[in-house]
Amino acid sequence: MVQIPAGKFWMGRAYTIYTDSADLVPIGKMDDRPANNIDLDAFYVDKYEVTNTDYAKFLQSAGTSTKPPWHWPQGKIEAGKEKLPVYNVNWFEATAYCKWAGKRLPTEAEWEKAARGGLDRNHYAWGDADYIDTSEKYLQAPQGAGRANPDEPIPARLEGTDAMPVGSLKPNGYGLYDIIGNVREWVNDWYDADYYVFMPKRNPQGPETGRYRGVRGGGWQDYSANTIGGPSDNNTVDTRDFSDPDLRATTIGFRCAK
Repeated sequence: MVQIPAGKFWMGRAYTIYTDSADLVPIGKMDDRPANNIDLDAFYVDKYEVTNTDYAKFLQSAGTSTKPPWHWPQGKIEAGKEKLPVYNVNWFEATAYCKWAGKRLPTEAEWEKAARGGLDRNHYAWGDADYIDTSEKYLQAPQGAGRANPDEPIPARLEGTDAMPVGSLKPNGYGLYDIIGNVREWVNDWYDADYYVFMPKRNPQGPETGRYRGVRGGGWQDYSANTIGGPSDNNTVDTRDFSDPDLRATTIGFRCAK
């Protein structure tokens, strides 16, 4: 795990990206505004997303009734995919894994501070350089749109078909791998589109109740360029998303915190 230092950071979108239309319509939802100066205690977060191998150990442990992800053949990891991030895991199953491991899911505020990598008001994990030739070092780009890392093309067998082994791409400033890209990640918080208007400024834990749980970070299918030529807006450190906590999706995994 990696320790994220205590202190303040700006959470939320500090500025708006616009389309190239004459009307200058903002891209995306408005739920990541206003930006708030949030003070967090120090915490730890996993360096990598939880892998299939990690999750299999949890399933094999005594006392768990959790079933394997539905896409595992005969309930076992497909050969060669041991180091891929686990997905098709719902919020409850992710929470159960973290508890078994002596950890927990990160709060939405913790996730965003960790994703920013020590940078201030950055829109992407690598800063604000909104270009594919920068983002491809951090993101998987299916269909061969870029490279998996600066020197090695994405293997043909992986193009557009699956996530990649954890740690395949460049880490952010805190040394966290795949915090943007590979799979999107569950966070602990309930989701409220208006939460940033009234959120506490110290150690926010999210709304007390809700229908959906938060999901953060772009996944391996979020590679499309946005209208101004940069990577998908889903691949930003400030974009918020949500899902039904019962949802199992091929693009959603998780990492733990404590």
